[in-house]
Amino acid sequence: SLESFPRLDDQVICTAPTMALSSPLSILLLSALFLLLSPTASELLESSSFSAPFTETDRNGKFTVPNFLMAGDAEVKKTFIRLTPDRQSKRGTLWSRSNVGAYSEVSATLTFRISGQGSKLFGDGIGMWLTTSPRPTQGSLHGMDAKFEGIAVIIDTFKNVEHGQQHRDVTLLINDGSTEAEVGTEEVLGCNVEGLRYHEGRDDFSTFNLSRIRLLYNEDRVVVEVDGEGQNDWQTCATVGGLKEKLPKNFLSSARFGITGTTGALADNHDIIALQVHTSHSEAKVHAVEQHETYQSADELQVLVHDLEHQLTSIYEKLQNTISKLQKQEDMIEDRVKLLESTVLTGVESKMERRITNLEKQLDRKVQRTVNKAQKSTQDEIDNMKEYAEKISDNSGWRMPFFFLMLVVVGVGIMGYRHYRYLIKSHLL
Repeated sequence: SLESFPRLDDQVICTAPTMALSSPLSILLLSALFLLLSPTASELLESSSFSAPFTETDRNGKFTVPNFLMAGDAEVKKTFIRLTPDRQSKRGTLWSRSNVGAYSEVSATLTFRISGQGSKLFGDGIGMWLTTSPRPTQGSLHGMDAKFEGIAVIIDTFKNVEHGQQHRDVTLLINDGSTEAEVGTEEVLGCNVEGLRYHEGRDDFSTFNLSRIRLLYNEDRVVVEVDGEGQNDWQTCATVGGLKEKLPKNFLSSARFGITGTTGALADNHDIIALQVHTSHSEAKVHAVEQHETYQSADELQVLVHDLEHQLTSIYEKLQNTISKLQKQEDMIEDRVKLLESTVLTGVESKMERRITNLEKQLDRKVQRTVNKAQKSTQDEIDNMKEYAEKISDNSGWRMPFFFLMLVVVGVGIMGYRHYRYLIKSHLL
């Protein structure tokens, strides 16, 4: 039970035989007695934890998070991890490569920043997962499959009107993997918290505007606490007991942490600063206080470095978005030009084919008319000649020789005239 969780104000009181404190032996004995009676020291699970700044790089020179798998639109910067940019329909995932281990309890503190340019419309949120899934399985539940086995803390900045009063800014889900978990129902546990999302258009916006979620787990109970504005002002958000009946035995031995961020029609920057996993709740609370003091004591140079990287990242993302839009417009223009060329060519070819066909038909008709006319004219001439021949054959016999003689005379006259003209031209006459 949570009553067994160590508390920050717990003190170990021990008594020892009175002896001279100045003796080295007495000091050694008292130290050994204190160590024997004090609670077991907690452990930071480095394989499940990370925090900015991020300095390690992969073979491509990109910043990376040791022991974590990164997928989707997630990108590691030096001072934060951006799961999603302030753009629509983005998904980013950060998933531990290692299981938590055989511990009786564990405490995980997630430090994050949700911010964007929208003043009224924004979304969707962040999911913090402690599940038996070795890899993230994409789905509709803030980037994950709703049929998961384990624990989920959903940070939902979009107030869906369909959920009405059932909406929770922070929702705690427990699922055994047999059914799909849902948010926005009457049975869901959670709370509404001020300050979980920051408007970047405000003059007082800073990259040190942070929020924190803490998951406290033991074998039979889980508690979610929220520090909405990162001022070390924690409030209990949800508590669920009876985990032994809902989760498998030795759950932590097969479970690992993961973080997802999603945007839909609305968008926001979903940035992760740190995930600190301890095997003691009291140590986690001590670390939370130290973390708060560290951020509060940041000097102007540190603030400037964080703000500068945030602004440069935003500028780069805007340029990338503008370039992407221009490329899409260019592709659309090219497609339209190709369609226009195809339409014009098709139209011209079709028109030319129709015109050639019409000309061929017209030419065929003209040729046919000419041929028919010639045939008719020839036939008429033949008929006329036949009639003339018949008439001649019917007349007396002297006309034919006379007609022939006249043709000879005319022919001789024509030839004589042509020879006369030739002589004149050749100056012989």
